[in-house]
Amino acid sequence: MKKINKQSNFAMFMVLFTLVLGYASCKKTDEGAGGQPVITRVRLISKTDTLKNVVHRITLDSNLTYDETRQVTFDSTIVAGRLNNQYAIVGENLLTTLSVSFNGLNVNYNPALLTDHSIIISIPEQTPYGTSQSNKLVVTTKFGTASFDFPILQPPPVITSFSPVAAGAGETVTLTGTIFEGVTKVAFDLVPAEIIGTPTKTQIQVKVPAGVVQSRILVTTPGGTTRSAGSFGFKSLLYDDAFPTGWGSYFGYNSTRDLANTLHVKRGTSAIENTFTDGYGALQIGYNGSTIDVARSGLTAIKLSIYGGAGIVAGSKVQLVINGNYGNAVPITLTPGTYTDYTIPLKDLGSPTVITEFVLQSLGNAVPSVIYVDDIGFI
Repeated sequence: MKKINKQSNFAMFMVLFTLVLGYASCKKTDEGAGGQPVITRVRLISKTDTLKNVVHRITLDSNLTYDETRQVTFDSTIVAGRLNNQYAIVGENLLTTLSVSFNGLNVNYNPALLTDHSIIISIPEQTPYGTSQSNKLVVTTKFGTASFDFPILQPPPVITSFSPVAAGAGETVTLTGTIFEGVTKVAFDLVPAEIIGTPTKTQIQVKVPAGVVQSRILVTTPGGTTRSAGSFGFKSLLYDDAFPTGWGSYFGYNSTRDLANTLHVKRGTSAIENTFTDGYGALQIGYNGSTIDVARSGLTAIKLSIYGGAGIVAGSKVQLVINGNYGNAVPITLTPGTYTDYTIPLKDLGSPTVITEFVLQSLGNAVPSVIYVDDIGFI
């Protein structure tokens, strides 16, 4: 009886010993070799096969992709990262990773995707970037720390708005947005603009270059070039050195005018000189082109520039009328001897649904009195 018990106890001991050895062996395998971590490279985690209608097996470690006529060597290794992108950190002894950081910022990773040779990570939007950073990728495991040179690239700039939405040559436009660090160039389409003062991360001030009537604004930084979503300048032009097609079918009453005057010009080569011969005379410009639909064209205001000439004194006024709606006329106070810009919302002019006529009527000013009008348009 005692002999059987000894044999049973010995057998049970061997079973337990085997289980412990198995557990220890599994645990050691799960945790990797336990050596100092090493980072050898950072790579993309996907590749694109450019051959249409044909399926090729392309693994994360393959080095070839295809096009219509040839195989092209494709190395997924990268030397710098971008925000909001996903990458694989490749190396050795990475299974026990405790933290991953870029430029000192710890980033999240999924422990379930860890292997002894790779870590899958995403670089979050708040990661520091630029030449002033350490440009270091650091991985810390249970057995040590590995550091790797890996800069984070600056993203392209973002333009959220600009003000004013229309202005003349030499006037200041303020751009608002994000990621303006290191701005090297601002242009109105292909025309470079002068940057004023010191830009910040969120604001740039520039002077409008000569010759710009309507354009997109482009901002260039080390992260790339971004084009504004909206146009600077007029959405629908009424006068700029000359009338565009459709405008100019009639020109006023109790007044005389020079439609290509060069004496006082706001921008370009010409302005409209209008001489009021009656205290309530008017510059009246008609439109007979294809319909200008206010809503469809996105028009919200009219912008114009007026110079107070001979006979115009402090307090002199004209009123702006659209489509003959004198019940919703907007008075404008003139400035003698200089141009003044005016922007008047269409809702103050009776909220027209289409545009058919433009009128500037004198409001009891001295006779004769002269105004010069330039850069008229809708924004």
